[in-house]
Amino acid sequence: MDDRTLTTEILALLQDVVDREAAHDPVQVSATSALIGPDATISSLGAVSLIADVEITLAENYGLEVMLVSEDALSRSKSPFLTVETLVDYIGELAQR
Repeated sequence: MDDRTLTTEILALLQDVVDREAAHDPVQVSATSALIGPDATISSLGAVSLIADVEITLAENYGLEVMLVSEDALSRSKSPFLTVETLVDYIGELAQR
């Protein structure tokens, strides 16, 4: 799995969520865009939608069946959902298991 390709796909999914949420106030996303927290680019509902979209993309495009939200993910001191970069790193970890 190529991290750059995956990052590009997740950025496109994130941009779709952002565009739906802020149709009249466009925001450009990047690999360092916050996914959760006070500076989040999207709402909590948008984050749920993004995670579901990423899981579907991983299954359809990479044959990788994963559940991103798990006890492991939620119990980490540094959340894998902070930015697109941290999410891609976490997916890389899951792919190696």
